[in-house]
Amino acid sequence: MHAVEVDKVTKIYRKGFRAVRVPAVVDLSFSVRKGAVTGFVGPNGAGKTTTIKMMTGLVRPSAGTVRVGGVDASFPAARRGVAYLSEQPYFYHHLTVREMLRFTAHLTGLQGDEGEKEITRVLEIVELADRDALKIREMSKGMQQRLNMAQALLGRPHTLILDEPMSGMDPPGRRLFREVMGRLGGERCTIFFSTHVLDDVESLCDDVVVLQRGSLTYAGTVSTLLEEGFSGTDITTGALEQPCREALEAAGCTVTGTGDDNRECSIFVPKTTGTDTVLRLLFQHDMVPRSVVGKSMTLEELLYQRKRNTEHENDADHSG
Repeated sequence: MHAVEVDKVTKIYRKGFRAVRVPAVVDLSFSVRKGAVTGFVGPNGAGKTTTIKMMTGLVRPSAGTVRVGGVDASFPAARRGVAYLSEQPYFYHHLTVREMLRFTAHLTGLQGDEGEKEITRVLEIVELADRDALKIREMSKGMQQRLNMAQALLGRPHTLILDEPMSGMDPPGRRLFREVMGRLGGERCTIFFSTHVLDDVESLCDDVVVLQRGSLTYAGTVSTLLEEGFSGTDITTGALEQPCREALEAAGCTVTGTGDDNRECSIFVPKTTGTDTVLRLLFQHDMVPRSVVGKSMTLEELLYQRKRNTEHENDADHSG
C-alpha cells in the first residue's frame, strides 16, 4: 500500500465577481511510496500547495480522489499518524516556545510527563532546547520554522507532509533540516515535501514528483531522472598509439588530442558503449587513464528541459 495516492484529481477555484473557473490542478495522478523521501517540485503557481492541502484534508478536490494510508483524505482517520508543516506557520505569539508545544501536544493527546518528555525530545532535534522560554514574537522567521518542525515531529508521526519546510531558513538551519530529514528517511519515515531548491531533492530524495501548470510532468525515482541526463564519460590518457585509437573508435568512442603534439588524449565514451568496456580496452594496450569523469546534466537542467518540452507540446496542441 502506498502512503499517499492521488488519483485523477482536478481542483477548480472560482475567482472574482463572475466566479471565473480557474484550474489549480488538472487530472493529476501519482503515488508516494511508503518509507520513501519524495520531493515535490514545480514553479510558483504549479499547484503544489493546493495538492498538499488536498492531501491533508484542508481542501477537497473538484474531481478525483486523494487517499492517505488507504483512507480518503476527507476523513479524519486519514490524518492519524500524519503531520503537516505549512510554509507560513501560524502561532499564538504571546506564548513561549514550550507553551506553544504544550498546546500542540495536548491537541495530539500527549499530556503530563509523557508530553513534557516528548516536547524536550523535539526541542533537542531542532536545537531549540535552550530557547524554550523565548516568546514566539521575539523569534526570527527561521527560528519559527524550527518550532514549526518541532510541532510536526510531536508524537513520532509515520508520515510527514511538508510545504516548503526550509523557506526563510539561514544556512545553519537548512543544514539542520537536511540532517533531520535524512535521519527520518533512514528510519523509514515517509516524507513528502515541496521545495524550489533542487539540491535538496538531489541530496535527500528517493523519488520526485514534478508539476507544471497543475499537470504532472514526471513521477519516479531521482536516480532514473538523473540517468536521463547522463550522456557518457570523458576519459583522459597519455598519447595513444594508432591501433589503440582505432580500437576505441571502432567501439563508438570519439578520440581527440588535447595536449601539445597530442601527448594527451581525450576519449568520449557514449553511454551506449559502456565505460568498463573502454577501460578494459585501454588496459589491453598498456594505457592507464589519468581521469575518468561522467558527463551529466544537473537535476535543474533536466527539469528545465522537461518544462520546455511540455510547453512546446502544449503550444503544438493548441495550434492544432
